[in-house]
Amino acid sequence: MSSTRVTVSAMCSSILLLCLAAAAVQRASAADAGAAGRGGILHIPSADELARARCPSRCGHVEILYPFGIGPGCFRQGFELTCDDIANSPRLFLGNSTIQILYVGNGENGFEASAVHFGVPTISGTNTYNMSWEAPVEGVKVAGDSNHLYIVGCGGGVYLHGHDTNDPIGFCMSICLDDKETMKKANNAEDQYGVGIGWCSISVNQDVRAFGFMVGRLNDGVSAVSGEVLSNVKVFLAEGYKFDTSDIYSSRVDERNVDGAFFNMAITDQPSCASAQKNKATYACNYKSDCLDVPSGGYACWCASDGALDNPYIMGGCRQGYNPNSKGGCKRSCGNISIPFPFGLEKGCYALDKFRLNCTSENITILDRQGVEYIVANVSVNEGYLNVQATQSNSNYNDEHVIVEAIMGRSLTKQDEPLNDLLYLSEEFDMKMWWSVENLTCSIAMSKEKRGMYACRSANSTCVNVTHGRGNTTMQLGYRCKCSQGFEGNPYTSNGCKVTKHNTEDPVLKSHSYTMAGLCESYDADSRRMIFSSSKKIYHWYVTLPRT
Repeated sequence: MSSTRVTVSAMCSSILLLCLAAAAVQRASAADAGAAGRGGILHIPSADELARARCPSRCGHVEILYPFGIGPGCFRQGFELTCDDIANSPRLFLGNSTIQILYVGNGENGFEASAVHFGVPTISGTNTYNMSWEAPVEGVKVAGDSNHLYIVGCGGGVYLHGHDTNDPIGFCMSICLDDKETMKKANNAEDQYGVGIGWCSISVNQDVRAFGFMVGRLNDGVSAVSGEVLSNVKVFLAEGYKFDTSDIYSSRVDERNVDGAFFNMAITDQPSCASAQKNKATYACNYKSDCLDVPSGGYACWCASDGALDNPYIMGGCRQGYNPNSKGGCKRSCGNISIPFPFGLEKGCYALDKFRLNCTSENITILDRQGVEYIVANVSVNEGYLNVQATQSNSNYNDEHVIVEAIMGRSLTKQDEPLNDLLYLSEEFDMKMWWSVENLTCSIAMSKEKRGMYACRSANSTCVNVTHGRGNTTMQLGYRCKCSQGFEGNPYTSNGCKVTKHNTEDPVLKSHSYTMAGLCESYDADSRRMIFSSSKKIYHWYVTLPRT
């Protein structure tokens, strides 16, 4: 057998040795986070304030958006950037680190960066190398559902684990074959987990600010392939990689084959939205934006409109939030399905984009978000859910993605674990999608600052906090509206909640002991009706009395 062939027994032994060694390794101390972020501001600035501070708006071709910034008064504490404009092509970096930022999007709470490469040393007689990485600032974390740790080379294995623990995240091993063409044919898969041919990858799976990993070299896989000399094993963090056999022999992988890395951001001076909202002096979200708890710690801000030009971290940065007033002449049905406000079919007829529904030419009501379609069978505005059925086009999506979209109006897969108890399947495979208006508590939604966009418009409605329980903790998802006890209808429209109709055969009525907190205005003997009105003159109660 050729020396480049690796036997199954050797592979298994190597994996066992790597994992056992990881449990005993003394990891390197955490890297110094540096001075990035010192001197930043903690209040919510206006666009004029940032302009007066002469804050740079670009570095080369990359736009700079607050809370990121360059220079005093231009960034929120912890989000300082630096621009290397010495070269012909200026490059933007996170703080004083080597993480090069390629794109910052409005409202995305994250940024695209170049792949992070790790130099694996080559020391004679040493086959195991312990390494670690830590984000240069506290509020930045590796997006777990987007990034992988890749290894390219022959006879190498990587064990990925938590930074301060031995908790395993994943392991993979890369081996090589004697024939290049055979290796090319074996690399048709987009990802290779476990054991790969020439390369393999480990999904990070969770948002982490730091991680540790151990690289092991296997003696059976480091010699020449087809007579060519192999280079060292390459390890890097990226969103994607397209394998090329030439990367095995070069000192670095071809960057044209590598997608950049994606990093999430969170405001971490407070552990949650509830805590942050108690201190308005340092609260990061403008009054028209929503606050979202980040499971890995801290919070993030979102504009409810999800506009491409919106920025929830500056004053007036969210152009439009919840619109409580529908335009006139809206179509309020699709086939036999009622479409009550805040849902709607046409622009101006729904309160937020997440309440937009589509009506097909066959009069079928569709919930369509990011290419995922669900048939809507019923809309219950008073109870806060949609009855939906999956369509065949959803085969590549899981129900969880759409549930999160329906609740918050955006994908939370980068911030949240599956919300399993918000999805209920019946025997007919129908589902209930529970939703909230905006990610605000009732007290915040009813505050003076938010009163203009408060969703509960009926005088006989009440606000209900929407929460999600996970273990011993409860996550705030927002609020919704519900008609007050004794009323039914639509709490999102003026006078939408009507008094509940009582059965005249009710024994309570027959006993003449029914009590109402109103003032009797008149009694019609022919119709046997007593007419009551509330002291606020908002509605009338009609009580039909039995004949005596």
